Amino acid sequence: MDVECCVCDLDGTLLNSSMALSDANISAIRILQERGIMVVLATGRNDLYVKDIARQLGISTPIISCNGGLVRWQDTGEILYSKHLPSPTDRTIIEYCLAKDYDFTVSSYDCIYHRKNSERVAVFHQYNAKVHLSLRVPLKEITQSDALPLGKLLKLFIWKLNKSQIDEFSQLHNSEGKLTIVSSEKNGLDIMAQCTSKGEALRFFTEKYGINLANTMVFGDNYNDISMMELAGYPIAVANAEEQVKQSAKYVTLSNNEDGVAYAIHQYILDKRLT
Repeated sequence: MDVECCVCDLDGTLLNSSMALSDANISAIRILQERGIMVVLATGRNDLYVKDIARQLGISTPIISCNGGLVRWQDTGEILYSKHLPSPTDRTIIEYCLAKDYDFTVSSYDCIYHRKNSERVAVFHQYNAKVHLSLRVPLKEITQSDALPLGKLLKLFIWKLNKSQIDEFSQLHNSEGKLTIVSSEKNGLDIMAQCTSKGEALRFFTEKYGINLANTMVFGDNYNDISMMELAGYPIAVANAEEQVKQSAKYVTLSNNEDGVAYAIHQYILDKRLT
């Protein structure tokens, strides 16, 4: 079967350990697009933090962001799909994180909010310093939950929690299963609305645009990518992926620091070696 859509996770997959795109990966993604294969980025990030990556790749198609909490066109800003953290749970968990002095960020449609004295926010400042003004991530510091657009929040990210802290958070705030809690990177915990996943967003996207999931290739490395891999005809894990992700994949390519995405694109799509 011919691949008609290629879906790529970013951190740990398409991006190397320096959080940068390699020339090889850029070239391979651009070749796919030139040949009429749709390329979709699917990330735990807010898509506000993906604009420069999309620019480098020449991508204007919708981006699956916030772990499936948002699907939005890059060129027009049209929102195709979104899911919000439930109210009043959103207020409760944010006040809990403030009281615990956790380092966290909150994603909305047009801004990323962060706690005062956050260390995590440094990654956004570093990104903003490198990109054009029009591509920068809007950031706002908060000290209380009322400063947020409650009811319209897409994702809460908490950084550097240990297992006991994760267990306590889940027991206190998700005993009724109103939230989706998943690891999207090492030491990071993403909290979204119930039944939010990259897989559900991908299912919505492919149905809307008539794309056959059997002809879709998915690249990933972490637990939040498994829901996509279980749907796609060609799930591929990078060599640095978590073991459970590799078990969900049909193929394992080179690592993110060895241009694993580019290698697999050439090996399995451009050279027609899919079996």
